[in-house]
Amino acid sequence: ASRGMMMEQDAKAFEEKRDAYDEMREKIRSRASTLDMNKSVATQEAIKAATQRAAAGEAAETPTVDLSKFSSGLGEDPEDELTDEQMKEIDKVGQMSIPDQVVEEFKNTRFPSPDATLKQAILMLVIFIVTAGVILNVDTFLRFQYTDWGFIPKSGEVLDYSDLALPEGFTDQMTDIDLAGMEDL
Repeated sequence: ASRGMMMEQDAKAFEEKRDAYDEMREKIRSRASTLDMNKSVATQEAIKAATQRAAAGEAAETPTVDLSKFSSGLGEDPEDELTDEQMKEIDKVGQMSIPDQVVEEFKNTRFPSPDATLKQAILMLVIFIVTAGVILNVDTFLRFQYTDWGFIPKSGEVLDYSDLALPEGFTDQMTDIDLAGMEDL
């Protein structure tokens, strides 16, 4: 129901501004005619031909788009520049002081409702729990797999190093206390 009301409001707003839109269209058409810009049948035909060539897998033999009109004089006409009044009309907020701009932005800001915030928090919690569960289960699986393969020792497993032979001269720099501590191991 609210969407239908929004569409009706949009339609009503459009109807209220119809004269302004028609005036803008007329200005655009007159500007286009002064720049010698017309609806081009050739462009439509070129698009159809390019589409047919593309479907057939052929390459264009020559470039079909003339971009020369775009590069010449584009943006150089002083008439294209906006006057201060036009800028004020287009960007009313940009012409305000910084504090007024901040106030205007906050007026137009829609903050989330407590309901939406709660839903977002619950969604984040569910994602966290699922992610943590996946990570912990993969870690447990890999730990058991690696211990089964013998890559890492099992928990509580004591390795026997009694048959380990130290290199010659390993104990030369040790004191008697150090040597006594090695015998305990």
